[in-house]
Amino acid sequence: MIKGAVKRNMILHIVLFTFKKPYNWSSPVALEAEEITRNHPLHISEIRGWVCGRNVADRAVAADFVVLGMFDSQQDVAAYLVHDNHQVGVEKWKAIAEWNVVDIDLNSDLSHAYGLLQSLGIK
Repeated sequence: MIKGAVKRNMILHIVLFTFKKPYNWSSPVALEAEEITRNHPLHISEIRGWVCGRNVADRAVAADFVVLGMFDSQQDVAAYLVHDNHQVGVEKWKAIAEWNVVDIDLNSDLSHAYGLLQSLGIK
């Protein structure tokens, strides 16, 4: 850390979605859920960075879709979670998928990130 620099939180919000049967990427509601999720950063100012995408691996343990959201604080994550635009996405995904969520503080002693922040241009 740079001398005099203030250590700040950086929360990485990770969500893995797995379709319930009979849903898949040919289901119109899946495409709607994907589109809503892709556009969250256009509507939710607390989102600092955003990656989402479909799984390309053919493995039995693989999820179908992932979201990686970067937030400045747990308070920003909390605001995002109750935002109307996020809730529209939640309702779509709830109908078609099961999901698992992990939120980690990248600057915590409980997390380890090697090269990730630097590769994103974050010191």
